[in-house]
Amino acid sequence: MCGLFGYIGREELLIEKNILNHRGPDDWGVKNYQLNNQYLTFFQSRLSIIGLGDQGHQPFEKYSGKILIYNGEVYNYILIKHKLINELNIRFITDTDTEVIYEAIVNWGLNKTLEEINGVFAFSFFDLSKEEVVIVRDNLGVKPLYYSMTKNNLVFSSEIKPFFELNLRKPILDINYLGEYFANGWVYEPNTLFENVNKLSAGHYLKLSLKKMHLDEIQYWDIIDKTDNIQPDIEFIVNSQTISDVPIGNYFSGGIDSSIITYLLKDENLLNLNLNMGDGESKRVALMKKEFNLKISSQKFQKENLSTYEKLIYYMDEPIADPAIIPAYLLARESRKLNRIVMLSGMGGDEIDAGYSRHKIINSKYKILIAQLMPKRLIKIIFNGKMRRDIFRLKEFSNDRSPENYFSLTSYFSKSEICNLTMNEDWHNLYKEKINKICKNVLGKKKYFYLDIKGFLASHNLIYMDKASMAASVEVRVPFLDKDLAKYFFIDIDSKKNVGKRRLTSFLKAKIGHIYEETKKSGFSYDIEKWLKNDIDWDEIIIFYKDNNLLNVEQIKEYVKCMERDIESVAMKLWIIYTLYLWLRTFNVNVKSL
Repeated sequence: MCGLFGYIGREELLIEKNILNHRGPDDWGVKNYQLNNQYLTFFQSRLSIIGLGDQGHQPFEKYSGKILIYNGEVYNYILIKHKLINELNIRFITDTDTEVIYEAIVNWGLNKTLEEINGVFAFSFFDLSKEEVVIVRDNLGVKPLYYSMTKNNLVFSSEIKPFFELNLRKPILDINYLGEYFANGWVYEPNTLFENVNKLSAGHYLKLSLKKMHLDEIQYWDIIDKTDNIQPDIEFIVNSQTISDVPIGNYFSGGIDSSIITYLLKDENLLNLNLNMGDGESKRVALMKKEFNLKISSQKFQKENLSTYEKLIYYMDEPIADPAIIPAYLLARESRKLNRIVMLSGMGGDEIDAGYSRHKIINSKYKILIAQLMPKRLIKIIFNGKMRRDIFRLKEFSNDRSPENYFSLTSYFSKSEICNLTMNEDWHNLYKEKINKICKNVLGKKKYFYLDIKGFLASHNLIYMDKASMAASVEVRVPFLDKDLAKYFFIDIDSKKNVGKRRLTSFLKAKIGHIYEETKKSGFSYDIEKWLKNDIDWDEIIIFYKDNNLLNVEQIKEYVKCMERDIESVAMKLWIIYTLYLWLRTFNVNVKSL
């Protein structure tokens, strides 16, 4: 896994150091072109995984005037390499997947290449003869890719921060998506909270004509496209993703997804890294360790200082208000210490196989009806803590089961709270328009599952996992997000018989047999309550928001006051507010113009 950056503009840009060193500490390179009155710069920092040494150096230019910069892994690159040799007698000079992608594009063209390759990637290809640059993000958005275009230039990168550090853009808050941020704790692709900085949507590519400086965005893949009714071989997929020239390990939480990967690779003598949280999933870890003689490094992390989270805000680029960022980083940091440069993860299993509790809700008219009929005052009397929160969420959704209100099943804020906090009654109209545009081609209940694929997965989980792991210079692979497997599972994802991750659960049961036990899903978490109470200066934050006229500080004061008597009910609300504040300060985001 690496980092890339590109620039096309009227003024020359010189890069004299590794601007994405954490993403690629092993090597870096830059190439500059001048074409008529335009300057082009292509940069890549490399984390060496396949084809070690100088052979993997990028930008890659085998034929003059054709340049590739690439981040990712193509798991079937050896098969494609053999096709190119047999069909076209191509002579390869390296053992890298980089050269395979390069030759495929040169000889087959971009569209056939994207049909053939199976992997995770973000890349750009410059063809001088066509005077054209293409910029591509993988099918499901495992690799991040950002871009920004003005009348003077186009810039793109694996991360946003080079745009500012190279003085190509100014960090300005896009107020239009502030309500969306509070609804989800992150922002759906293609937008970010930075003005005129976009995420390239998963399964899309940009094509820039240098003659006209015209940019087109083209969708080349979608999970709802027609597909064969033949389930891909999960065992083959997992094994294919172990290809590496450096040591590889596995994140083993004990959940369904990580347990499948661990079982399928049990004979590979991998180091399995486990974050011991003392929960039900830890029991499965112990059972499988004993049954299959697994090599497990179990970690119990000491409480970090708040400065760790402050550092991660910089690496995230976008404000993603999820405490799970912290254990994701700590695991990657430990992996690096143990010399495991590549780690496998079960991330994505819940999204492709309906594994979240909200997926059960949208298939249950009974639960929705009960919540709809129950008065709020009665809910407050009978329930408390997370149970009260979840019933209020269900009630909020039951009153409006439209796709634009799907966020209410996971949000820590109600629609009215967001209106009050942001002092903007209209935020939801823009959000509604965006959500309906995203899922306009999807029918029925599948809209909700599609939103999880495009949003919670591509714009949240995958973004934070990539950024947190790359902060420690570690690559994380996600076998369940194989493009063919995800597409196959999506065919019947809305079926009641499948909701609750029943297909993957049945697969695991069949594999581990008598030692299978039901466990409660845990997921990543981190205790933030002490930080909220003891380490954060809320007076300073309130003054900041008041001075910038950005949020309703009276509402923030109420949350802070409530924290003393019932922190559980407001902890994540305050965390989302705090994360936004940290992000604004970290990147010195301009909010004065608001």
